[in-house]
Order: sequence, then C-alpha cells, then structure tokens
Amino acid sequence: MKRFFSLLLCAGMLTGLCACGADQTEDAEAVSYALQDDSTYALMPEAEAEPLADAGATIAVAVDNTGTDTGMNAMLWRGVLTFCENFGYTAQLYQAQDAGEEANEEVLRQAAESGAEMVVCGGRNMEVPLFTLQSNYPTVHYLMLDGEPHSDDYATYTTASNVHCILFSEEQAGYLAGYAAVEDGYTQLGFLGADMLPGIVRYGTGFLQGAQAAAEQNGVEVSLKIWYSGQYDASDEITARMGGWYAEGTQLIFAAGGTLAQSCADAVQDNTGRVVAADWDQSAVGGQVLGSAVKRYSTAVQNALFDFYSNSASWTEEQSGQTERTGVEEGAVGLATTQWGFRNFTQEEYQEVYDRMVTGGVQVERYSDPDPTDLIQTPNVVCDYQNG
Repeated sequence: MKRFFSLLLCAGMLTGLCACGADQTEDAEAVSYALQDDSTYALMPEAEAEPLADAGATIAVAVDNTGTDTGMNAMLWRGVLTFCENFGYTAQLYQAQDAGEEANEEVLRQAAESGAEMVVCGGRNMEVPLFTLQSNYPTVHYLMLDGEPHSDDYATYTTASNVHCILFSEEQAGYLAGYAAVEDGYTQLGFLGADMLPGIVRYGTGFLQGAQAAAEQNGVEVSLKIWYSGQYDASDEITARMGGWYAEGTQLIFAAGGTLAQSCADAVQDNTGRVVAADWDQSAVGGQVLGSAVKRYSTAVQNALFDFYSNSASWTEEQSGQTERTGVEEGAVGLATTQWGFRNFTQEEYQEVYDRMVTGGVQVERYSDPDPTDLIQTPNVVCDYQNG
C-alpha cells in the first residue's frame, strides 16, 4: 500500500528536491522514496485520523543472538520503536542468548507467551523456528520480514493464518547497484553471493540486468565474475579469494549476504578496489564501500503494523497466511543515500532511474536461477560463473 500522508523524512535530505505541500504529486513522492533514509523514516497519524485499535498494546520483537546494534535487527527494532512512539503502543525486545535454531525457537516462544498480541521477527534465522511454533499460539499474530516459515530441509513452506510475511524485491535493489557501478565508470565487476537461495540470487540477477542497461547506454563492455560462496560471515577464506579477484583486475564487488562486504573491504590492499554492500547501509565497514543496496526494514515494519492495527488488530484476508512482496513502488528498497560514495553517478541521476522503475519505464525481471543466461540477453556483459 502506498502512503502519501504524513511521512516524516530527514528534512535536509529532501531540501530542494521535492515539494511537500498539499498538492504534492505522485511523481514528487517517488523522488522522496528514492532519497528516503530508512533510519529516519517515521509514519505519523493524520491530524483527523481515528485512533488505531488496541492502543497501548505491547508489540514484541524477537531477534537472534546478534542483537540490535546493527543490520536488519537494528532497523526492525528501530521501526517498531518509532511506530510505538508515534501511535501509542509499547515495544518489548526479546533476544536469543545463544546461536542456533533451539535458541531462536525459545526466544520466539518467550515473545508469544509474554501476552503480546503481535510478535515481529525477521530473516533466515527465524524461518525454521517460526515454522515450528506458528500454530502453537493461534491468538498471537506474527509479522515476519525478509523470510517465510519453512521446514529445515526447505521441502515444506507453510504460513499459518495468524502470520503475515513480507519479502523484498532484491532484484530491484540489485539492478540499482549494477546500474550505479557501471555509470560510475567500473567495467570489471564481481558478484559475491552468500548462497543460491532466492533472495541472494535475485540480488545477483538484478545486478546483472542493471550493469547491462548502463553498459548498453554508455557503449562499453563489462566483465562480471559471479561466485556463491556458501558462507554468510566474513572470513579469511573469503578475503583471500576476493583479494585474488582484485589482483586480477576486478574493480568493484557487489557482496550480498551477511557480513561478506567486510571480507571484500579487507581484501583491498592498495585502496583501489571498491565494494557495494547489500541489505542495510554498511558504509561503516570502511571507505572502500561506495554504497549499499538496502531493504528498508524500518519503513516496511511501520507500514505493516499500521495496516494491522487499522484492521482492528488483525490481518486482512489478503494478508492472513500470505506473503507480500514490496519494492520501489512502496519505497521499500533502494540505494543508501546518507553516505554516497559514487563520484560520477550522482544522486540526481539515481533519482531519475528510480522514478522510471516506479512508473514502469524500467522493468527488472525476477529470476530464481543463479545462471539465467538463457533468459537474460547481456551482449555488453560477459559473465564468468565460478560455481560450476
């Protein structure tokens, strides 16, 4: 659902870029989406709006043992806190004490038994635990972001009627990253994916499409190495292999999944190689990070909670037991703009391509095959797949 009311964004970010008056157009809103900072987004009630259902109720957030200092958990927690502050609810955090499915199942159980009517969770570490527990607490509602409940072997996906899931259009974020990289002058690229699961594959195939679009537009040839590492965490092994890529001439690597961007940054010895990160703003990793293709978790969780409490604290028929996919049309994905490292590709140019995506002028296809060369025509991009 698009919301054109009372979006409080970082004022300096939008100065001179869009009108904020009563006659604001949908095109102007698309511009604000392009430059939206997830960390400052706040959904506010309209002045004449009726109160939402169950004011004062507790919203529980269940996270794994990585905590809420950074990454997806940080943005989810920030979004719930912001929503609670602005609409009169109470937020309660439950953090797993250890790593692993048992600990994550236990923290979900604690949240469900706390008396909260809504439990928010997200990410791959919560998918199997929620699959196990979701039907045990039928009066508790769950909101899962960036994941779906499934069995440990991925053979069975089941979402109970008290659960609503939100997935992001990673292919759109990947497209923007690939387009930006080539527009900025980089023609020897790499894509490092944590695994071959759909979300990571969508980042990679979107990156390929964006690189092709910019390469064709500029009349240049691009090379792209592609490797799915099977690891989500930065490691000496990943750093060494990425160091080899940089030594062989790779100029920029798009790292999608976990903390792999750190390994790419560590691999840059002479400070000439560059990194684009994924999922959240990872500019803090270091100066080698030009930008981040982000999922706006805080934005998405605030909007979803508003929908839930607008519907008498229940999921609608379209949401109950269903998965929603959100992207540029809702301002849910994009490039982080607070730390803009691109030199030749400007934020104004970024706004233009983002707006074309919102209005349908740019179409990004969604693929689940990590090697979709039979489906994607990329005459300007030569791919080197290193997994087979």
